[in-house]
Amino acid sequence: MQTTDPLKQMWQQHATRGDGEDAAALEAWRRHHQHAAQRQLSAFGAMQVMRLLFWLALAIYCGSIWWPRPPLAVMLSAMALHAYCVAVIIASAARLHLRRQLHADQPVLDQSRQLAALRLQTAAGELLLGLPWCWLWLAVPVLVAWQAWGVDLSVFATRWLLISLVAGAALMTALLVLARRWHRRDPQSPRLQRALDALSGRRLARARAELDAVRAWKAG
Repeated sequence: MQTTDPLKQMWQQHATRGDGEDAAALEAWRRHHQHAAQRQLSAFGAMQVMRLLFWLALAIYCGSIWWPRPPLAVMLSAMALHAYCVAVIIASAARLHLRRQLHADQPVLDQSRQLAALRLQTAAGELLLGLPWCWLWLAVPVLVAWQAWGVDLSVFATRWLLISLVAGAALMTALLVLARRWHRRDPQSPRLQRALDALSGRRLARARAELDAVRAWKAG
């Protein structure tokens, strides 16, 4: 199979010029891919910082709503969103901690292991943080109605809110059970790996591809 990597082509073209040049070319190719992985990880870290700041601001805003003790439905909605914001902040901080442990000068095998842990934690976190929106979305119209017009929706739509809450909680539980069964049944399936890439984001997927290229070349 013909390679399209210019640094790898350079290494192959100069393979007969001596061990010293071979080693230098291979080291340049390795560093190229490892630094490319670090660029993707830096972009991932920047996104986590912006995400953390956004949810911190939203947590402060939600706290300003429930602290004065508005009507029960409004207070519960604001408290639920506030708790969710705190969970997102903790998850982002944990990802940033793992990201800081990845350095370009580490052995590629160590980088791959730490990246796999970051990828799995991010994917699991996105799944767990996404599931509550099966019922948490109800808090949004409740808060908007109260903040914009001073209307307590629970007075006019109590039954609808309760039915939607129960249905959302049931859907969240069902999705969580299905996800756990899928992972236990075939944790290495290509479909599951694509799902993990989708949940963890393209930055980690690209970083993983760069490190996998170095590992595959060393193995070959």
